[in-house]
Amino acid sequence: MDDDAELLRRYAEEGSEAAFTELVHRRVDLVYSAALRRTGGDPHRAADVAQQVFTTLARDARKLLRHPVLAAWLHTATRNAALNLVISDVRRQARETAALALDPAGAAGGADLDWDQLRPLLDVAIDELPETDRAAVVLRFLERRPFAEIGAALQMSEDAARMRTDRALDKLRSAFARRGITSTAAALGVIVSSQPLISAPAGLAAALASQSIAMANAGFFATILAFLMTTKLIAATVFSALVAFGAGAYVGLHHEAAVPPPAPEVLRQSQLIASLRQDNQRLTSEIAGLSADIARLNATHAELVAKRATLPAAAVAKSPNIGLPLYEMQQSILNNLRQIDAARKQFQLEKGHPAGSIHELVGVGRYIKTVRTVGGEDYSAISMLAGGPLTVVTPDGVSVTYDPAGAMTTAPDFPPAVLHAQELGNRVQASAMKAIDAYRAAHNGNNPPSEEAVLPYFATPQEGADYAEFMEARKAAGR
Repeated sequence: MDDDAELLRRYAEEGSEAAFTELVHRRVDLVYSAALRRTGGDPHRAADVAQQVFTTLARDARKLLRHPVLAAWLHTATRNAALNLVISDVRRQARETAALALDPAGAAGGADLDWDQLRPLLDVAIDELPETDRAAVVLRFLERRPFAEIGAALQMSEDAARMRTDRALDKLRSAFARRGITSTAAALGVIVSSQPLISAPAGLAAALASQSIAMANAGFFATILAFLMTTKLIAATVFSALVAFGAGAYVGLHHEAAVPPPAPEVLRQSQLIASLRQDNQRLTSEIAGLSADIARLNATHAELVAKRATLPAAAVAKSPNIGLPLYEMQQSILNNLRQIDAARKQFQLEKGHPAGSIHELVGVGRYIKTVRTVGGEDYSAISMLAGGPLTVVTPDGVSVTYDPAGAMTTAPDFPPAVLHAQELGNRVQASAMKAIDAYRAAHNGNNPPSEEAVLPYFATPQEGADYAEFMEARKAAGR
């Protein structure tokens, strides 16, 4: 059987509608299930979300040919489409929902793991995972793929895929813990993978495939017309399937008069607003955490300024960052700038435009959790244009530049003693690792209690002597 990438290639390069239709049939249950969870169980809106996802897939087929795991992309695209739909609904229904008397939001869930608690938060938690971790979770726990297939999709060995999936599951557990739902990673994996994948209504895949291709290939006005026709077609398909399954009642589809909203619509709106309120509470909690971090940084900075004021002028000139050698401060700032450069590149790749400020890159749930300053430097004014050099200046006038091209990057001013220790460290690294392994083998896997304890386990006396010289050089460098 052709895999996803081959089916997408046949459609993108050969125009094979049959290949695209088969791809939709294979993935419609994954997309429809995620859409159903994100739309509060509304089958009509879930079908609309699925239509948008597969239309985007058809339109951007060539761009997605190199995507490593199409299932993970579909899951992310479902999130974006559902979020746009929910925002549109909330704005349209603002006047109606403002009059609803809502009960106060309930307290956060307890420690007992329950699918009813997990379901509305599952996809949001998966969204927070990095791309490779998200792909591993989707393939393993939503599609029930074996580790061999996951490894092939992620271009790694089966054992590496198993470890990657375990780490991703633990990150997912942490995401739930931040929302008040505690569990072990093993229990979380069992309950998520044990839930059945909800099958899309009969006929939905065929409708999605044909209309997605039509909408992707049509012009602007034709696209709007096709979307309206598709919405009616999908709504009729889903509604017919539900009625036939529940009671087998006759539905007069030939009548085009609008059907009044059912009584549960008010309940659905209440649940939607309650979910949005819960998300707002979560964001408020995260903002409070960030504010606390900022307060701690400000307090630390104030303490450093106070210490600096008590030092003689000559001491300040020689040590612009209290208690930290200049070269270590330069190296730490360079590491921060490298992280920021990678984050702004990823932001522009995903969003299609540069970030407006560093606040879009740094924070809980963003690309960098936090950037720790080492010399009171301020990163808020640096350029967000991917590929450009990044420069910050400390209050004491120390300037550090990171240039992705390498031409202007600041070289840390390492003292000769530190450079000598680094050179010796590179020389003895391989032999030292072997000596440590030999120590562990002789002591039931325990680590050596001190650096000197591994000296008898070097393969040759010369290697042991080089290691002793390295330890002395490091002490001389104050490290």
